[in-house]
Amino acid sequence: MAGVLGFLTTALVVRALGLEGYGTLLLMHVCASSFSVGTRFQSWQPLLHFGNTLFARGEQSRFQTLLRHCMMLDGLGALAGTAVALAGVAAFGRILGWPASAQGPALVYMTSVLFMNSCWALGVLRLTNRFRQSALADLAINTTRLTGTLLGMGLHWHLGGFLTVWYLGTVMSFLANCSLAWVAIRHAPSMRGFRLAGTLWQTGFEGIWRLTLSTSGNQALAALTSRVTVLLVGAATNPAAAAIYSVTWHVCDALAQPAQLLTPALYPELIRLRDQGDRAGMRRIMVRIFQVLGLFSAVALLVAATVGPWVFQTLLAVRTDDLALLMLLTSAAILDLWDVPLEPFLVSLGYAHRLFTGRIAATTLCLPVLYGLARLWSVNGAGLATLLAEALILSTRVVPFLRLRRL
Repeated sequence: MAGVLGFLTTALVVRALGLEGYGTLLLMHVCASSFSVGTRFQSWQPLLHFGNTLFARGEQSRFQTLLRHCMMLDGLGALAGTAVALAGVAAFGRILGWPASAQGPALVYMTSVLFMNSCWALGVLRLTNRFRQSALADLAINTTRLTGTLLGMGLHWHLGGFLTVWYLGTVMSFLANCSLAWVAIRHAPSMRGFRLAGTLWQTGFEGIWRLTLSTSGNQALAALTSRVTVLLVGAATNPAAAAIYSVTWHVCDALAQPAQLLTPALYPELIRLRDQGDRAGMRRIMVRIFQVLGLFSAVALLVAATVGPWVFQTLLAVRTDDLALLMLLTSAAILDLWDVPLEPFLVSLGYAHRLFTGRIAATTLCLPVLYGLARLWSVNGAGLATLLAEALILSTRVVPFLRLRRL
């Protein structure tokens, strides 16, 4: 539902602002979210890894201290991200691809970074098996944006109005996550009597900082790469080309979205099996998922080749001369999809630091290649570089997985 609403919103905004205007809006939002993910602690990871047993046993004191620790990490990351975003855009905003007249609105929009991080809330919802509620934040942000976009089209708003809608959508998503998590806190026995005031700094778990920093760095690089890619395409070409690349990537990624929904459920399940010492059970789950992904990948490629051109030419009013970009990014999305079960499996077994170093190497190598190919072949060059990057990242997951299967 959230994906459908987001798709309709994109189609309407392209028509309301034009491809150039939508590209400018997109660059500003991507810039803000880049600063957010770059300073974000994945606090739900230590909450699940170290809190699962405590939560099950009802050890209130230690679990609640861990939860406050994760909340503190989110708050620090949000404040740091906002400060860096304001300073970065003030100093370098004009070279990121948007018009000089948009510099002021861009600075105001950077304060939305304060509301882009609620990882502790996601951790609580996953730990308490409230997966249905954890999806409502995506629904909230896309419903807000679609409603605001329809209003903006009727009132003939310009860029500033749509920026306000995007800002409000971020706030609504944040409030949905936090309020639902707080409800879960009030009803879970292990959280009875929980208060925000109390011990914050958690040092009683061996390896908590290594896990936190490794998983946060890995996720930050993954999220930053996709966002910086859009910024680089905008810098190498123009906002319209960045919009075409971004819309194409989101459509291709939407094809893989149903399978990506496995990730939230996989983490707690694999951690439970790990705590029970059931390696054979973990491997059986992985084999079944890979069987499903093989069939799903073939269907996704077929859908992209047949339905993709209609999507751009009819629904989004974006003309494509050939299938090159669409098929390149669909293939990249499929490679990214195969990482969905591998990352939870390896992280649950203590390989988070290896995933982080592998992603650092792949990102360092591929971003300069992407900028060069975008300058040379525009969006098709960016699509080819994206495919190469996803292939390299996947290889850093497959190798340790195959080694573990032999143990």
